[in-house]
Amino acid sequence: MKRTLLWILTMSVASVVWAQNWDYIQSSGEYYYGVGHGKTEYEASEQAMADLVGMIATNVSHEFVGLTDETNTNGSVDHKTQVLNCVKTYSQSSLTNVEKWVIGKEPNVTVRRYMKRSELARIYDGRIAKAQDMIFMASESEKRGKVDMALQYYYWAYSLIRSVQRPNEVKDQEGHLLINWLPLMIDDVLSKVSVAFENRDGDYVDLLFNYNGKPVSAIEFTYSDGRTDCQGSAKDGRGMMEMAPGFETETYHVGIEYEYKGQAHGDAEMESVLKVIPKKIFPKAAFVVRGASKSQPATTTSAATPAANKPKKHDETGVNLKPHASQIAAQVDTFANITDAVIQALRDKKSTVAMKYFTFEGMEVFRKLIGYGTGRVVGTPNMKFFKSANGKVVARGLQMSFTFNTGVKKTFVEDVVLTFNEEKKIENVAFGLGQVAANDILCKKAPGWKDETREMLMEFLENYKTAYCLERLEYIRDIFADDAVIIVGNVTKRRGTPNDGQEHPVSQSGLEVISYNRYTKDEYLQHLAECFKRKEFINIRFSNNDIQWLEKYENEEIFAIQIGQEYYSSNYADKGYLFLLVNMTNHDEPQIKVRTWQPNEVDMSKLYNAGDFYQE
Repeated sequence: MKRTLLWILTMSVASVVWAQNWDYIQSSGEYYYGVGHGKTEYEASEQAMADLVGMIATNVSHEFVGLTDETNTNGSVDHKTQVLNCVKTYSQSSLTNVEKWVIGKEPNVTVRRYMKRSELARIYDGRIAKAQDMIFMASESEKRGKVDMALQYYYWAYSLIRSVQRPNEVKDQEGHLLINWLPLMIDDVLSKVSVAFENRDGDYVDLLFNYNGKPVSAIEFTYSDGRTDCQGSAKDGRGMMEMAPGFETETYHVGIEYEYKGQAHGDAEMESVLKVIPKKIFPKAAFVVRGASKSQPATTTSAATPAANKPKKHDETGVNLKPHASQIAAQVDTFANITDAVIQALRDKKSTVAMKYFTFEGMEVFRKLIGYGTGRVVGTPNMKFFKSANGKVVARGLQMSFTFNTGVKKTFVEDVVLTFNEEKKIENVAFGLGQVAANDILCKKAPGWKDETREMLMEFLENYKTAYCLERLEYIRDIFADDAVIIVGNVTKRRGTPNDGQEHPVSQSGLEVISYNRYTKDEYLQHLAECFKRKEFINIRFSNNDIQWLEKYENEEIFAIQIGQEYYSSNYADKGYLFLLVNMTNHDEPQIKVRTWQPNEVDMSKLYNAGDFYQE
């Protein structure tokens, strides 16, 4: 009886204290708060968070001056709703220091959520810091000619700044008012882009993309095929549009992509911001390209751009490499005749005619390539033939475009590489790395590197990339060592303490963290097989890279490869850094010992490298 009375007294006192605390939270002016009711704690908590967000939006509404101006001009969304949407982007990813007070039990639960008003300033500062990180990445990308990444990160930074409480007060270290300066930077990048018509072949239109008078390494664009909006991807200055059957025009409308909503899937904060902040229209991103119609002769004309920015005509497709003379194969007439015959078979869509030029294994890969979307040879290939290991020869210079109709029509341009065995049969087909990555490997000065070593690295990365694009699961199984360390990174919203359960915490910049999943080889292959089933297509692009030959391991050829990777699929896209530690002692059977992927948001100084896995 005494225990019962003591318990009742204790609970009564606690109730009074809690009530007093809640009264203080409501009346002190120090807190934002919300209350929710539901049958489950989750349901009540969601309602409480919505109530909390609504209170924040009401209190800070007058401070979102930038949104007021834009909404009045737009006229489609009232200011209060727009501010509420902005604040919701914080609740999804940033409102981490929100206390939770649960009253009752299911099915009758009340949840109170509250946070100190002072926390809001810290949250704004975190978003501004994230924007400044992106500005740095955009600037570095622009210096390296990565136009697509420069546009993406400048625009993402601009969107983040537009979503903060007082955008008209945010400056960088040089004193630039970012809300005004960032659009100027985006305009500056776009002003250096030029688009030109090169050729029309039936329903296919070839375009040339330059930046500062040179072919862009990569850029995304949109276009109308005469019926609907479509997406295109240019590589090394070349892009392609596939028009609707029967659609004839001499005027083509092309838009340079800069919003990159699809690339934000892994970043909940960025994804939510891009959804609620009205898209800023940049007129310089729109090009009217004049050329020939389907029925006219295929002649090249310039884009509708100022004369100073008119692209130079790309007479031939293919690689623009400057390798050492010792890397070029001699007596290439036979190889040239075979590649000419294969290219003609591709143009005529009679792949069986070319079967005699392939080994059985080579033909299997060739068939997969033919089934990779709708393929087409671009322009006139400028073929070059490189020496490889064990008497093999590699043919480079063939470019093909591939179209996928998966909801939104998507086109890619890829280099296609053919490898000949000693019997002059094509034993392998792969997608090339692209101009930047290829030059880094084949032409960059690296003391002690033999020509054979350079070509071996090229072939390995090309085969690796192609295996994912063509879903060659067995090849991937073969190149991963049984004890391989496989780590996949994802951007996630922070929960709990900064290093809460992280196996290898890497970046706390902004208000998100990088979480890592470590797989065994079998787990990774199972995950990959499921991924292949869900996707209509996968396309991977590599950019600038850094490769180390770990010479300290005698009698072994072990390489550490850090390379920029852009990943596209039918339902997902991202950009990040791929790290591979590869044993190439047996040139015919390379073995990946370590494979990690980290998103672009990671601090460059905290990327995985050889030192994380192979110690002195």
